[in-house]
Amino acid sequence: MQSVDVSRDERPRHDCGSATVEAVLLAPALVVLLLFVLHLGRWSSAEARLRTAADHAARAASLVHPSRMSSAAREAALDNLVTSGLTCERLVVSAAVLHATDPRVVEVDVECDVARAGLDALGMTPRRLSASSSEVVDRWRADS
Repeated sequence: MQSVDVSRDERPRHDCGSATVEAVLLAPALVVLLLFVLHLGRWSSAEARLRTAADHAARAASLVHPSRMSSAAREAALDNLVTSGLTCERLVVSAAVLHATDPRVVEVDVECDVARAGLDALGMTPRRLSASSSEVVDRWRADS
């Protein structure tokens, strides 16, 4: 019979610390992914708030005399945006009556450069969102 000589230098290796190394390598990617998801959520929330503001502005514009539609639409949009917590660095609200239709329809366009508060460290530039809404002009309003 042959004898097998097993030397003591061939010890089994342990994987101590490999999970730590993997976590250190994956942490930056996970942080970037988390920030991206937060940005998308904030973006879609801002779009929904702006659409709601455009709807409120169109409704407010449809209830007043055509000479006051633009100012009523701007006030309603601004009030709604403040209430919902959306901050715009630049807000443009325009209202126009579409005369080619019967009954008349007012169309309101709202543009907002979304404030980037809290995202300065990422180097994010302000994003311009826009929304529009239309509403039938109320024929029986008091100031017609």
